Amino acid sequence: MDNRIILRKLSVNDAATLSRLADNKNIWDNMRDIFPHPYTLKDAFQFIDMISSEDPQLTFAIEYDSHFAGMISLIKQPDVYRKSAELGFWIGEEYWGKKIVSIATKKLIDYAVNNLDLNRIFARVFEYNTASMKVLKNNGFIEEGISIDAVYKNNQFYDLHHFYLLIRNV
Repeated sequence: MDNRIILRKLSVNDAATLSRLADNKNIWDNMRDIFPHPYTLKDAFQFIDMISSEDPQLTFAIEYDSHFAGMISLIKQPDVYRKSAELGFWIGEEYWGKKIVSIATKKLIDYAVNNLDLNRIFARVFEYNTASMKVLKNNGFIEEGISIDAVYKNNQFYDLHHFYLLIRNV
């Protein structure tokens, strides 16, 4: 299964599929509101342009069986948090339940260990997104706390679960 999943640079050739997969309220419900909804072709091109010059590369297309399936990225933190990065990911609904994101997360952790000067990767997950929590736990992340009513999404408050992974322990 691992060899069916590749992390690669996003290309303008991915724009139409990116827009089609991301334009899904079920995905948007698990994302911060800055993630566009609806997700247009223009949004896809703007995103591809925004990340095209990353150095080092921190944002990757998830490719499954030679098809663009979703995105995974690290967001390096500033100042005293500069040895930390936030993990984020999403995958098209047609690919849910196939363990693709778990394998992509493992590959991104390996990339971070070998290419980035990080000590810690963390992720924040809305309380109802149990699938993402499972992905993190399957990759050795530890839940370090819950912020009560910290997220306001779809006109409702939700708890925010905090997870971390220390790179030196990988």
